[in-house]
Amino acid sequence: MIIKYLRLLHTFGDAFWILWIKFPRLSRERKLEEIRNWSQRTLDVLGVQVVHEAHYSVAPADAAPRLMVANHVSWVDALIIQTIQPSVFVAKAEVKRWPIVGSIATGCGVVFVNRGSPSSARNMVDELSSALHHGYCVAGFPEGTSSEGSSVKLFHGNLFEAAVSHNIPVQPLAIRYTNPHTGAHCLKAAFIDDLGFVQSLHQVMSSTGIHAKVNVGDMLSPEGHSRRTLAQLTQRSVSSQLALLNT
Repeated sequence: MIIKYLRLLHTFGDAFWILWIKFPRLSRERKLEEIRNWSQRTLDVLGVQVVHEAHYSVAPADAAPRLMVANHVSWVDALIIQTIQPSVFVAKAEVKRWPIVGSIATGCGVVFVNRGSPSSARNMVDELSSALHHGYCVAGFPEGTSSEGSSVKLFHGNLFEAAVSHNIPVQPLAIRYTNPHTGAHCLKAAFIDDLGFVQSLHQVMSSTGIHAKVNVGDMLSPEGHSRRTLAQLTQRSVSSQLALLNT
């Protein structure tokens, strides 16, 4: 276990080197590749293996902007999506205060939002619009909270406003964590109840391995939708994909 934590500390050190030393000299495409590669190395250290249930070729770093949306189970979800399509993420404001991870998230350009503040929500939309305008993909978890991963909660519409305004397609994904030995639903990664980040990290690190099954759905067009109806359409897509993963 000590060796695993030392490896994790090494990946954290890599993150600071990449973000504050290498990034200023890199193009946008190279930055995205660095994020993808670092995320994959971190998943390897955590013992989480991504298993694609539907064929999905990894998008190039210069892929057209899109909104990546998934059900939310764990902070590990963000690493998984970054290996599929490096994106500018939306996260709750508390993440900024997490040890080490908060600094890395800030360096990656994560948009922090206080979900109870209308002004914070408006600022989130403005920042996501700017990221899309500059060619980045954006990603988030519109449930607004994490769950055990057996079902999908209501999708809130704020995250979809930028997609509607800029006519950006939505890429729905479903994520389910399983035991690699039995295939049963695994709760080791679930970030729920009063579990703190450090406790959750230890829970993941002490597991004997976790499979993250990912199903990538068909791209959804925002044309003709309000943010509310687009959120509903995306929720149905993610819910149906998750149902397939649960069978």
